[in-house]
Amino acid sequence: MSEPKAQVEDGWTDVRERGSLWAMKILFTIYRWGGCYLALPIVYCTVFYFFIRRASTRRHSRYYLQRATGAKPSLWLIWRHHMAFARALLDRLGAWMGRINIDQVSFPDRQTMIDLQAKGRGCILLGTHFGNLEMCRALEENDNKLTLNVILHTGNTENYNALLASASELSSVRLIQVADITPATAIMLKNKLDDGEFLILLADRLPPGNAQRYYTAPFLGTEARFPTGPFWLALMLDAPVFFIAGYDTGNGYNIRIAPLRDAGRVPRTERDDVCQAMLTDYIKELEPLCQTHPLQWFNFFDYWGDERSTDNNSRSDVPNEQ
Repeated sequence: MSEPKAQVEDGWTDVRERGSLWAMKILFTIYRWGGCYLALPIVYCTVFYFFIRRASTRRHSRYYLQRATGAKPSLWLIWRHHMAFARALLDRLGAWMGRINIDQVSFPDRQTMIDLQAKGRGCILLGTHFGNLEMCRALEENDNKLTLNVILHTGNTENYNALLASASELSSVRLIQVADITPATAIMLKNKLDDGEFLILLADRLPPGNAQRYYTAPFLGTEARFPTGPFWLALMLDAPVFFIAGYDTGNGYNIRIAPLRDAGRVPRTERDDVCQAMLTDYIKELEPLCQTHPLQWFNFFDYWGDERSTDNNSRSDVPNEQ
């Protein structure tokens, strides 16, 4: 694992929303009044359109699936990867509107979080674009047992966030949108932890348009870049840190949490080593999930930098395009 570096453009910041807000609101209304079975064909047709038109998402899906499965993916598997993403979007809407409840989700370690909250202790939950973390948070909100807050960079998802905001009246959604962590922001987040609330930070993708530094670490056999911000913030807030992922197993959703670090002050000279140790443990949790449930990881861009280098064709770790 290398030292943190200054971020360069990775392609994700160039991704723009393709749907318009009014079209997404129409879909939301259809789902609200017609349910999943009426909305699902519309979403599938939309995803199929972009599957045909956008070679880049097919290509990046192929890069990922080959790393996760260890074999050249078929076009059918790439299509199923896109369809899993479409279904996850609808499941999020269903959860925000109370259509999916906690009884439909396996959460074996949920009592750990309830016990922490009962003691007035919050924790940091380092999430990922694997599965459906938003749905799991909505379930907890609707169940009124845990108080969770998601810290988001929303530079390229304004329309989808606006859609969630329209559902938040039903589920008391707590989205904290930040561009930078200022001292005032840190104090606010610390107060939430001290009140027994929980903070979720996504730690597997560099934030769009942000010059944040990053670590590099091996992930699915190739060096990848991870943001330093979530790990440094977790350390600064001095709270227990857990990995969290909510994903579709094919037989319902499962929520997994795993401890990454206990609370405790760290000398300044050791902080970078502690952050990198957390990242190592984070990847140890995420990597087996991607290999076991490969269709549940949703990062459709040049994640490993396969197309950043001019000598890609000579690199042995780049999946074959054929």
